[in-house]
Amino acid sequence: MKNPKIYSDCYQLSIQTFHRTKTFPKALRPTLGRKIEEATLECLLSVRKASVTRSNIRLKHLYNASDSLDEVRTLVQFSKDLKALNVAGFSEITTITKEIGRELGGFIKFEKKNAP
Repeated sequence: MKNPKIYSDCYQLSIQTFHRTKTFPKALRPTLGRKIEEATLECLLSVRKASVTRSNIRLKHLYNASDSLDEVRTLVQFSKDLKALNVAGFSEITTITKEIGRELGGFIKFEKKNAP
């Protein structure tokens, strides 16, 4: 089975954040870096669960993914403001999160419309 585009995008977001958090200052890696990594993984796994579960519980997983994505956005902005993340890294991650947000919104809207 081919993975949906949103899954591929969340996977890429996870890869990018893991690469970017490796360069965080030593003091921020175990706290802020770890939180960002965990949030991206939670988003990825929630999207995966949504794509393979029955439709009656799919919305729950999509909302979890949306919450995790919001957490990533907040933490990435915070990282940029602390200068732990450079402008290029911030821009790249922001671009991916915007795309995932659009895809999640569409997925949620579709599920709400087709919910029993």
